[in-house]
Amino acid sequence: MKTKEISQDIKLGVFVLAGLAIFIATVFFIGSENSIFSRTFTIVSIFKNVEGLKEGDNVWLSGVKIGTVKDVRIVSEGKVVVQLQLKERQNEFITKNATAYIGSDGLVGNKIVVVRPGNAANHITDNDTINAASPTDTQELINIAKDVGQNTKTLTSDLQAISQKVKNGQGLVGELLNDGAFAQDLRSTVTNLRLAGNNMNRATAELNGLVYQMKNGDGVINRLLYDTTMAGTFDAALVNVKKVSANTAKIAEDLKDVVAKVNSNDNALGLLLADTTFAQRMENTLINAESASNKLDENMEAMQHNFLLRGYFKKKRKAEEKERVKSAPPSPSGI
Repeated sequence: MKTKEISQDIKLGVFVLAGLAIFIATVFFIGSENSIFSRTFTIVSIFKNVEGLKEGDNVWLSGVKIGTVKDVRIVSEGKVVVQLQLKERQNEFITKNATAYIGSDGLVGNKIVVVRPGNAANHITDNDTINAASPTDTQELINIAKDVGQNTKTLTSDLQAISQKVKNGQGLVGELLNDGAFAQDLRSTVTNLRLAGNNMNRATAELNGLVYQMKNGDGVINRLLYDTTMAGTFDAALVNVKKVSANTAKIAEDLKDVVAKVNSNDNALGLLLADTTFAQRMENTLINAESASNKLDENMEAMQHNFLLRGYFKKKRKAEEKERVKSAPPSPSGI
């Protein structure tokens, strides 16, 4: 009987020791996870919205757990003070301009605080305050999504209306797509512009050829541009032309004076041109003079045959013959 009781006591003792060992291990594990048995320091971050963050949630730095959320407290509307309890010596990796973010442990896990270390020269110390980036409120995101959906629905309706108008050939785009009057006019304009461009290219080519001929040809323009001798000759010709023009102008003036005098009645020529009576008298006088000249010739002929004057005219003819022979050049010898 005693043996049986001793065996039961031993089993009970083993069971109690095992339970005590499990309890101590659990307490040690929990204390290790929550930094109960290690030295810690506290920093503060102020958020506008923590999205369900609570005491005991984890604090992460570069994917490593460095502490837990010690306290979450609202001090005013839009201002939530969060105390972060971090393990000792973690401040070596966090500077004064570090920033705390609210994140999630997985897709639907608990909220966590993610610390970005910053790049300042000084590191944080106990009870320092770091920057905070508050997450967007879920309800605000839902409202934004609703607005986006409503705008998308309105935009879809507007696109349908525009598509229908374009399909029916309404508006500029509709006319272009359906080959309307505007599209035809535009096509004609493009054709005209193409022709104008071709003509411009042709004119440019011809102009380039003309310029080349002017520079390298043998024409007058090339000689005027590049031959200084020709330029001097041309200048001299211009001077002569100016002189001729001046002389012509003087002749014109003189001719004008002559015409004026001719038109005047103070001279015989003007009188002949203007006075028909005087002209008739002059004509009669000339006729009479011609008649008198004929009669004088007849009288002279009659006088040559007159016996009283026949010897005189004969001597005169002999003297003229001698004079003619003397003035004649000597004939060559032997002829």
